[in-house]
Amino acid sequence: MTNRFPYASMRDILDVSAYLVLGPDDTHGRPVTDVVAQALRGGVTIVQLRAKHSDAGEIIAMARDIAQVIADAGKSDTVPLLIDDRLDAVLAARDMGIKVDGVHVGQTDVPAIACRRLLGPDAIVGLSANTTELFDIIEELPAGVVDYIGAGAVHPTTTKPEATLIEKAADDSDSIAAIGRLCAISDYPVVAGGGVKLADVAPLARAGAAGWFVVSAIAGADDPQAATSELVKAWKDVKGDAAHSPAPHPQGGILTGPDSPDYVNTMAQLTIWPTGVGEELSEYVAQVIRVIRESGLDNSTHAMSTDIEGDYDDVLAMVKRAAFVLYDHGYRTQVSLQMDMRPGFSGQIRKKVELVDHILDEERD
Repeated sequence: MTNRFPYASMRDILDVSAYLVLGPDDTHGRPVTDVVAQALRGGVTIVQLRAKHSDAGEIIAMARDIAQVIADAGKSDTVPLLIDDRLDAVLAARDMGIKVDGVHVGQTDVPAIACRRLLGPDAIVGLSANTTELFDIIEELPAGVVDYIGAGAVHPTTTKPEATLIEKAADDSDSIAAIGRLCAISDYPVVAGGGVKLADVAPLARAGAAGWFVVSAIAGADDPQAATSELVKAWKDVKGDAAHSPAPHPQGGILTGPDSPDYVNTMAQLTIWPTGVGEELSEYVAQVIRVIRESGLDNSTHAMSTDIEGDYDDVLAMVKRAAFVLYDHGYRTQVSLQMDMRPGFSGQIRKKVELVDHILDEERD
């Protein structure tokens, strides 16, 4: 049986500017879904379910309900839902067809690299740590593993008492300055939180953050919609509607490059087309090619097929996604795939052609 997450990836349209984190412990007895619904009306752009005292079944049920609230608000295509820490719940929910778009982890949770390997290239993976640790983490993190960095804590916070203040900052200005230094060196969007209040939003925006995340400021507010609206307005007063750039995506393997012992260089020749739709297939083929080109794998399209090169697992995962582009729209789909796995080689998608051209040039000389 083939289990597929039936929703488009939100990695390239991710907006962390207004980030709500909440669970049943944070809402003063109100249903989590009610608070989420109000926050959506106020303008939150991403929701994270954090339920530290709930078991996997309870988390999955809450995720299903929150995903439905997001869908009812007409924002399933713009507001992703993540689950904090519990990779098992994320995997189970996605397997059940619940629109959980990814996971957020910290330094003591399942490693971000393991999350990416298990969730694949389409899911969102967020990573947080104390800001002093993040400076080193950013330098060591392979491209393509995470989609944003969570930095904090800006202030002492009762919702996460274990979080150390940014660089043991003596005051608010020290915290904001540390965020600014992190943003300056990070290729990843940086979202800052930990006791963030309305007065912090504009300074964080000016410091270069991609967004703010809050728990109590919205989930604990008497009027979550009004509280969200105020936070969003303060952000937009500085940033306007400007969006941060997506995190860097790798060219080639998601987590492995040619120098990795786990890398299996694979050249593939792929053709995917529908049957029973008439003689002209370009419109349908274009939908497949879009998936290939957005995969990050090296590729080259020709009149009859597309050449692809990358790590074996990444190539097969991409072929699977591309094959279902037409199938999911009800078309009978034909797939022709030929692969060449060659140990010790990489970059063959162009080098093979260059070698043939070189031989022909020598013959002409």
